[in-house]
Amino acid sequence: MAAAVATPTTDLDRARDDLDRLGYCVVENVMPEGLAERLRIRVLEQARAELGTGEENVLDDNTQWVANVINKGAVFLELLTCSEASLALARHVLGPGFILSCANAPIAGPGNRRMEMHSDQYWTPAIPPEGYEQLGERGFSSMRTADRLPPASPGHLFPPCMVTLIWAVTDFTSANGATLFVPGSHRSGLQPEPYAEFDDALPAEMPQGSVTLWDGRTWHATGCNQTADEYRIGVTNNFVAPMIRPLVNYPYSLRPEVVEHLDDSQRQLLGFATWGAYGNEGVPSKRMKYFRPSAQQPGELRLGECETPT
Repeated sequence: MAAAVATPTTDLDRARDDLDRLGYCVVENVMPEGLAERLRIRVLEQARAELGTGEENVLDDNTQWVANVINKGAVFLELLTCSEASLALARHVLGPGFILSCANAPIAGPGNRRMEMHSDQYWTPAIPPEGYEQLGERGFSSMRTADRLPPASPGHLFPPCMVTLIWAVTDFTSANGATLFVPGSHRSGLQPEPYAEFDDALPAEMPQGSVTLWDGRTWHATGCNQTADEYRIGVTNNFVAPMIRPLVNYPYSLRPEVVEHLDDSQRQLLGFATWGAYGNEGVPSKRMKYFRPSAQQPGELRLGECETPT
């Protein structure tokens, strides 16, 4: 009998099955040796340096988010493409061509409150027969427990448009605030009531160097850190389908010294690559695979002035 909770595995077939059935999966031993420790040092150094500068984002007095980390150290860019297994699992849900929406480093300190239960893909509700909500609206149902979740009618369930990854920079345990999930909620077509108790929500525990991935429709929340002095540190990568507007406009906001060292895989994930249906730059062409900066774009021309862009 298939398990009703995802536990750490190195078997990608099992991870795909967990994603499909439960809405999330946990994969262990995916980071190269030493990467988690380098990430831990960089996250804590950045977090301490941001305090008092106006750049810090502190919640509940003891939870700090280090935002937009791709600009804040080469180690975060390394993490983005360090695991073909994680990219393959994201591709399993989103298909090819997905891009990064945002990357952050949450630090859950002792005594933090549980985050409100939510799904990341709140903007794609189920479509009931009598009509639909505007996709810019965020509503929620009165559903409080997973055992009463009705399945959405076939044809009325919006497909997944987002996959979120949280990398375990430190161990994630039930005691230190591991992410809580309501298994199977991704197929309900509903949004949770934010601060209902959800006694049936289950923690995704995993050792340092692992990653948890979830379907953007899955109900989840950061757990409570009940330890006395342990900080739970992660790095999140939110991937979206290529036609979805990302939270961060990387071609605009990345620092020049970061852009200079991007490889082709990173350029594609960060939204520099054209895509055949939405977001293409001008006429599709193999020599226009990547977006060009403004200085290389043709402007207003007159007869006799046109030059072939480089």
